[in-house]
Amino acid sequence: MSTRWLELQPEEPLLLGQVKADTNFLSSLTYIPGRLIRGAWADWLIAQGRASQIVPTVQPMQVGNFFPTMKWRSARYVSSFLLSMLTCKRESGFCSEPNKAHRGHGVVDTLVPHLAYFLLKQAGAHFPVPFTATCPVCQGRMEPESGFYTVFNDGKEKRYVRTREQYHSQTRVALSRFRRTASEGMLYSATAVSPKTDKPDGTGPTDLVFVGRVSGPDDSVDELLVALETTAIGAMRTRGYGRIKVTEVKMELDPLFARFQEFNDSLVTLWQDLKRLATNAAALPEQPDGRYFSLDLLAPSIFRDKSLSTLVPTLEVNDKVLQSVFWIARPDFAAGWSDAWGLPKPTALAARMGSVYVFRWDGSEDELIAVLQRLETDGVGERRDESFGECWICHPFHQEVNEQ
Repeated sequence: MSTRWLELQPEEPLLLGQVKADTNFLSSLTYIPGRLIRGAWADWLIAQGRASQIVPTVQPMQVGNFFPTMKWRSARYVSSFLLSMLTCKRESGFCSEPNKAHRGHGVVDTLVPHLAYFLLKQAGAHFPVPFTATCPVCQGRMEPESGFYTVFNDGKEKRYVRTREQYHSQTRVALSRFRRTASEGMLYSATAVSPKTDKPDGTGPTDLVFVGRVSGPDDSVDELLVALETTAIGAMRTRGYGRIKVTEVKMELDPLFARFQEFNDSLVTLWQDLKRLATNAAALPEQPDGRYFSLDLLAPSIFRDKSLSTLVPTLEVNDKVLQSVFWIARPDFAAGWSDAWGLPKPTALAARMGSVYVFRWDGSEDELIAVLQRLETDGVGERRDESFGECWICHPFHQEVNEQ
């Protein structure tokens, strides 16, 4: 088993689901769910006369979601925004954007400061003021950002760039399934993601690409690459939508153990900074008890507690049950469409993409890291084969407690 990063480059507009009932407007998701990749692979196997091999071939593979970015510099990683990331309400956006027209007052992650404040309160700290985050430039309110961003290498600097998709819209005439002619008074508009966008520095157009990871046997990944080169994805594939080109890429995501250590080092630093603000600082410990890690969702995730839907997961680490000690989550719905059934898939309550959970660990770090590595590869929650539950452990942006 190996994990490989792939880059999908659209050669035609992409219409990626999100069709609403009783409407003449077809819209698209702005990222490629992994279930669409698995579905395209299954279509290719059927076309090859290998329908009986779909389950044993596709089922062992873990196909993640593919997030949009731009062809520009080499990228460290591509990610969705997390709910713990805040930006100025007046001038939103990264202050390191290469295009001055897109620069905002910065984006900062508040998870580690929030966690340090929360743990200090549990330890008996008394603060003269409540915890709040304001823009350091204009002192205004801050709010969560949505969408996707990329960390680029620009010389010796890191550039945080928000992905700005462009769209391709067409109005078409609906056809009658009975008469095979145009239906009177029936028009619909399809708004798809364009294969082109602007360069981050504003110097001209460039290609929009989608980056994600797949895990499985090497021969199966090689076969997936061949299948995607000859099979379109998404909706309206027979009408000029969905053709893509696939290449392998390398991401510079730090190893999980390094991210785990950096997360706890940042927590100790923020603990000591906030401790000095407490009125009873002398009575507080120098650092928090135990070790902590975050579980960061890169896809909607379905969790259950005793068969009831919940927004907060429970983890098992070698027969030890871990409950989340702190979280930032929002509700969402997990749904989909089955081409094989010709019916919608069951709709379930899910935690929104970008939700963040923190867990405490008191045992061996080596034992924990091995389990977390499997979680990061396999995902969490239910219906992981439909690309729900993809996650990272100790997301690298949690270390960015200064505005980027």
